[in-house]
Amino acid sequence: MITIAIPTYNRYNILRKMSESLYKSNLNFPYSIRIYDDCSKEFGLIELKELFPNAVSIHINEVNLRSDKNIFSIYNDFLSTSDKYLFNADSDLIFNIDWLSKGLELIEKTDGILTIFNASSHPVINNYDDTFCIKKHIGSAGTFFTRSRIEEIINYCKNNNIKGDYSLDWKWSEYFFNNNVRIFCTNKSLVQHIGFTGQNSNYFYDYGKNFKVDTIEQGQVINDIFEQYIDNVCNLESIHKKDFKYNFKRCIIIVMRKILPKKLFEKIKEKYHR
Repeated sequence: MITIAIPTYNRYNILRKMSESLYKSNLNFPYSIRIYDDCSKEFGLIELKELFPNAVSIHINEVNLRSDKNIFSIYNDFLSTSDKYLFNADSDLIFNIDWLSKGLELIEKTDGILTIFNASSHPVINNYDDTFCIKKHIGSAGTFFTRSRIEEIINYCKNNNIKGDYSLDWKWSEYFFNNNVRIFCTNKSLVQHIGFTGQNSNYFYDYGKNFKVDTIEQGQVINDIFEQYIDNVCNLESIHKKDFKYNFKRCIIIVMRKILPKKLFEKIKEKYHR
């Protein structure tokens, strides 16, 4: 059995697209959908039951924990189940038709962590083979875990007094990397990101590389989201100056990382990073 854990927070229209894509995929393995809503204001239990009619549980937080603490609660809750695998979904993903069967087949060839979202913001550190690459850091969204790896994450957090702090996924990624646990990523994304704003992002669009559109509905969703994103980016007056400066700085850093020798970039980063 696999838990498909879905953290939710507002953005009802995006969540509806995600739900439609999920149920149109081949869910051909015993699964439990578990919803973890972070005190949404736009909808409640009734709407969540309509979007996910076969969810085995719907948790609604009494206060807004924000993304990382909500994810931490998901991992804790998973260990109270008897499920063998956890898939950390998200409210702003759409799915390749065979994402579930492919993901479960491939995770058996890994060290117990597999992301099927080849995020553009997380660089590859090793091209493993035609199917996989290896990354140092990944995000939680779009990732399969074995039960033992979730246990390790929880134990690591408890031992280091981490309770869902900001950048939780970066922390456990670093932990596994430092302990020689390889973080596998599919070269071809089996899920695609369709939300460009959220609690941990603002006007920065992270996409899944090499995602293959396999239905007309998927193509239309991606087209609509991309059009909306471009409209928002072009309307710079709607972006708070602080947000714009932050993302401009981030773009400069990315460009420098690409064009400068690694040692020189690290020296500059160390000198000016605040």
